[in-house]
Amino acid sequence: MSSGNSKPNKRALILTAAVQVFSQKGYHNTRMEEIAVAAGVGKGTIYEYFISKVQLFQEMLEGSLQAYSASLSPQEINRLSIKERINRMLEGHFKFCLENRELAKIIFWDQDICDQELKEWAFKSRQKKEVRLQAIIEEGIKRGEVKKLDVKLAMVVISGILGSIWVPIALEDWEIDPRQAAAQVTDIILNGIGAI
Repeated sequence: MSSGNSKPNKRALILTAAVQVFSQKGYHNTRMEEIAVAAGVGKGTIYEYFISKVQLFQEMLEGSLQAYSASLSPQEINRLSIKERINRMLEGHFKFCLENRELAKIIFWDQDICDQELKEWAFKSRQKKEVRLQAIIEEGIKRGEVKKLDVKLAMVVISGILGSIWVPIALEDWEIDPRQAAAQVTDIILNGIGAI
């Protein structure tokens, strides 16, 4: 009998438990002991994998956010039109918010996360996302798929859409079809809301 492959990965169990507990209690009200209980491990075991609550929270968020953004390889992404890229990004965002309503509340709403290290990490993560989005828009302009416009302004508008979509989903239990909603929002972004 294999001893290593039959046991669940403790690190993965801790991260899964962290999503559950942080989602229910928020960042500041969560204690490491509660995550340990939810993961079925000792509190000391958590510290074998994560040096602090901040690091555990950061890795939990990174893993959760990468899950919805890493569905395509860079080669596949490069073959997509700008419309398809925006659509996939929106669909992933809708799916993430629907599947992780409680976590979305923490990511987008928990303003009490005041640790300086966590603030700096969140700021850098947002900057990386904005750089990627600006690159998509700039490429769309070069390809002739997007009209010439203020790239930063377009990025801010799209980021604003992404940043507000979670509200009706997570706070009001809005049920939507991610594919249909993404197609409609993509159309609004690229074509506006005026009658054609």
